[in-house]
Amino acid sequence: MTEEEFINTVSERHQGRLMRRKLLALHYAARTSIGIEAGAQSVFLEISLLVDKLRLIDRQMGRIEKVLITLVDETEEGKYLLSIRGLNYISVAGLLAELGSFRSYKNARQLIKMAGSNPTESESAGKRSSRTPMSKKGRPGLRHCGWIAVISLLRHNPDFRAWAKSLRERPAHAHPLKRKEIVGAALNRLLRLVFALVRKQVFYRVPEMAGVAS
Repeated sequence: MTEEEFINTVSERHQGRLMRRKLLALHYAARTSIGIEAGAQSVFLEISLLVDKLRLIDRQMGRIEKVLITLVDETEEGKYLLSIRGLNYISVAGLLAELGSFRSYKNARQLIKMAGSNPTESESAGKRSSRTPMSKKGRPGLRHCGWIAVISLLRHNPDFRAWAKSLRERPAHAHPLKRKEIVGAALNRLLRLVFALVRKQVFYRVPEMAGVAS
């Protein structure tokens, strides 16, 4: 195959993003390498089994995703969380599974404490650090779900993106935050936001809710 024929063949059978540069490198490597006949049939069989396994996992994930969507739609909190731009059904399902009913919480601080994402003072040899890392005394599963949700928010939610930029670019005397610190702060902001939305039973709107979660 020529380079274009190879790329077109792969593109026809692939769903998602393809990196042309890597495909060209793969084509070059195949064109300049020597084929090995011994054991080729065994290698072909192993690759075929791995492809079948990936297809099975993909089908199973699709079935699980449909179930999660149904379960989220059945919750009273789901519709308010889904109104936040950048959150999808999987992220909302993870948050609800870890947090449970919001009726169990009196304020957003309890959600943050449950996640273990509340900031704590760092002290070493009697000296306090200017940084305040997470306590990490809560549920690691909730932190994981929240972390993934926040990464999506920082990419697709203009409100969160602008807020993160202000933290990153503030002057030195105000202690600008690094990327990891911004994600941690954004997780707490998200938890305060979802608590406000569910408690007030309102949907997310950037101009109205920006002050609630700041």
